Amino acid sequence: MESTVSSRPFSPAAEARARVAAIRDKLTKKGGLVAAVVGGGKSGEAAIDLLRAHGAEVRLFDDRAITVAGLVAAPIEHAAFEQVDVVVLSPGVPRRHPELQPAIARHKLVGEVELASWFVRAPMIGITGTNGKSTTTALVGKIFETAGQRVFAGGNLGEPLSRLALATDAVDVAVVELSSYQLESIVTASFRVGCWLNIAPDHTDRYDSIDEYAAAKRRVLDRRTHDGVAVLNAKDKFCSGIGVRTGGPIRWFAAADASDLAGPMGTRLEGITTALRTDDGVEERYALSAPWIVGMHNRANACAAIECARAMNVAPDAVQAGLDAFGGLPHRLELVRDVDDSRWFNDSKATNIESVSTALAALANRRIVWIAGGRDKGAPWSPLAEMVEDRVEAVLAIGEATPIVEAAFGAKVERLETLERAVARAAELVAPGVDVLLSPGCASFDQFKDYAERGDVFRRLVGALA
Repeated sequence: MESTVSSRPFSPAAEARARVAAIRDKLTKKGGLVAAVVGGGKSGEAAIDLLRAHGAEVRLFDDRAITVAGLVAAPIEHAAFEQVDVVVLSPGVPRRHPELQPAIARHKLVGEVELASWFVRAPMIGITGTNGKSTTTALVGKIFETAGQRVFAGGNLGEPLSRLALATDAVDVAVVELSSYQLESIVTASFRVGCWLNIAPDHTDRYDSIDEYAAAKRRVLDRRTHDGVAVLNAKDKFCSGIGVRTGGPIRWFAAADASDLAGPMGTRLEGITTALRTDDGVEERYALSAPWIVGMHNRANACAAIECARAMNVAPDAVQAGLDAFGGLPHRLELVRDVDDSRWFNDSKATNIESVSTALAALANRRIVWIAGGRDKGAPWSPLAEMVEDRVEAVLAIGEATPIVEAAFGAKVERLETLERAVARAAELVAPGVDVLLSPGCASFDQFKDYAERGDVFRRLVGALA
């Protein structure tokens, strides 16, 4: 993949900030701004509504023939952007799109999150990472809600941030899930807490290297407020190393106990079902016994959420109440059936190899029938080979990736092609002590509109079993 200027996640700081500040002022003063929205998904639609609410003339661009919010999309062409004041980019459109380069060079391109941030008055907690960011965002939101605060939890998860910017009801805090695509195009948006959970190879179609991918993630740390705090995974060498180099106050978390970590920590495990938080010599303990906390990755998510909430002065008892009240998210290692010591898990959100590895590791001391496949994303499957050899009874392959899965795991693979056939075969293979795991490691678009539809179909098929 050829590297281009547009693959850099951020324009030169001083020039970009000055240009964006001028655009923001013109929009907030309703000064006849003309805006181009690129990408007609839900972020694009929310951006259109927000721009219109502030008196802007809006034009829609998409390489698909679509109509959104009454606007018919024109093709994405750089000449069309010459006559607009700002280009607002949806995360579904690659920043490296060749027709966007002149707008990027002139510092007139911003992301939907950047646009929304101009009108959000509540302090923002930004949460990113390759895996776990949706769960952690929803959990932090639940903790604030349980503490009696008005909270928005969205961004990449649920409602776009522009919906909060349009809302008439004020909130006390905004918890914002941020993908690398969204972080690439923020300029002046700032976060009271910047949480970076982890990093692993992903989105190889959008980035030339993991370093480039990490540079986008790093924006959540770079854009902290003057009194902002970084919440970082002490066990992820990549994000913790970059975090240290950015400076500023840092709070650490890790799904590990004190004996495994040197130096002062924020929140870590004490045993398996207790989180220990230390702050200036004061210790706090939190029970991690809620049913949704399955696997070390969810323990890590809980530890991160504790730090995010405590950084915003949520009381320890309210943090514990939120941990207990949270029920987990659908399609993320979601338990959908538990009969005769055989559990069925819907992990349809696992669309990359790292997520699958996390799911397999979470089901410790169990044998597994694993349903895998869909539209392959290009990452190697070899990192899973040892786990599959040791713990997987059978790999039931579905979708376009079936030949790739078979090549990776050989004799353990059965070609089932469809999810319906895979569930039926899994029902024949289950026994006490054996779990069935839908954790595809692939995108869903070969057979489903998205991962949620795939997970819903899995739930329905499992529910129909005798």
